[in-house]
Amino acid sequence: MTFPIDTQAALKHFIVVDPTMAALVSTALTAPAPIALPEAKSQSDYFGSIVRSIVSQQISVKAADAVFVRVLARVSGVEVVRTQRRDTPGITPERVLAVPEDELRACGLSLQKTKYIRHNALVWDSIDTKHFATRPDNEIIEELVKLYGIGRWTAEMFLMFTLARPDVFSFGDLGLMQSIYEHYPVKPHHVRKINTLVESWAPHRTLASLALWWHKDGGPVLL
Repeated sequence: MTFPIDTQAALKHFIVVDPTMAALVSTALTAPAPIALPEAKSQSDYFGSIVRSIVSQQISVKAADAVFVRVLARVSGVEVVRTQRRDTPGITPERVLAVPEDELRACGLSLQKTKYIRHNALVWDSIDTKHFATRPDNEIIEELVKLYGIGRWTAEMFLMFTLARPDVFSFGDLGLMQSIYEHYPVKPHHVRKINTLVESWAPHRTLASLALWWHKDGGPVLL
């Protein structure tokens, strides 16, 4: 179910169905700091990706990176200055549960986030991650939202950046929607038009998403 993102096939598709998206993607791919394409992570990294997502909720990227560096050092013993947003070496359920709750909180986690992470470590074996590589996107989302603190948006980011699925778009992502409003003649209440537009990008919606983020943020999306 996971295939590399084919930028050339995507560009050919966008030229036919949406020249605006074709131009957005072309610019973002050829810039000095171009789109960074996701690469599928190994199964051993899945839990760490979930932990990272919980750490990042409702705080800035800079703050999340600082907290996660401390969590990473305490849980796995990996000392780094900063990490890429999807690097999670050595974070396992067993190692999380071996760290007392107060020491996790001392890393900068809120009480709620600490409880989410510890609970998910306890139930991680009940999540059928072994077959994620071959399961459809919707089934993976249904599985992940069983976890504490994991909603549809987080599950969609997992599909994009941890599994590198090529056809994912998140309507719950504010940055994506703002970029659409900036580059297309639509408003938030134009739900049908927006749905039709996004559907036209299939089966290359992940690349379209990366391009929209790139143009909004002025540089590559950190993975």
